[in-house]
Amino acid sequence: MVQPLVIVGAGGHGREMAALVAEINAAAPRWELLGFVDDGREPGTAVGDSRVLGGAEWLLNSTIAPHVVLGLGSPALKRRLAERLRPRVAGFPALVHPGVTLHPSARVGEGVQVCAGCVVTVDLEIGAFATLNRLCTVSHDCRVGEYATLAPGVLLAGAVHVGEGADLGIGCSVIQGVRIGAWSIVGAGAAVVRDLPADCTAVGVPARPIRQRAAGWYLN
Repeated sequence: MVQPLVIVGAGGHGREMAALVAEINAAAPRWELLGFVDDGREPGTAVGDSRVLGGAEWLLNSTIAPHVVLGLGSPALKRRLAERLRPRVAGFPALVHPGVTLHPSARVGEGVQVCAGCVVTVDLEIGAFATLNRLCTVSHDCRVGEYATLAPGVLLAGAVHVGEGADLGIGCSVIQGVRIGAWSIVGAGAAVVRDLPADCTAVGVPARPIRQRAAGWYLN
């Protein structure tokens, strides 16, 4: 049965999620995209083949309770909006591109996004609201924490642990068994060859921390 769906965020990632929904529907019709919710755009604004319905208040006050996709790149913003909207929505479906094969041993949480070209292997876990953008590889025994975002082309070797809310930049790679702390940021193209602490920013080859934030910084 086709079910109503709203995408929160009408920017670049939100539009990519609309394309992902269309690709899923082309394989097997499942979602009716009602439109976008975005506090920064006027209601009725065209976004591709759809439109902006209103801001978050539209969704909170709606007489229907649609399924919701968080079309947002920021892990912190994903977390805040998931908590705020949860009482008013039917659910947060996981979106997996039809060309991506999930092994039966892979555990995928609510609101997860797995885009085209990703390789997802065995005995791994992708936490709720994590994003695997295009061409990511997540290898055996990996753990990707809730709200984490992997930009296009991120490569995780086996048994990597990506903490909650971590944000991995485009094209970075992580060698086997490394742990990336919660709410850390890894720069584009970095090579992570040793564990990184929570709440840091790390860049370079090999990746080294260049900034340390206070615990809970993402709550502000």
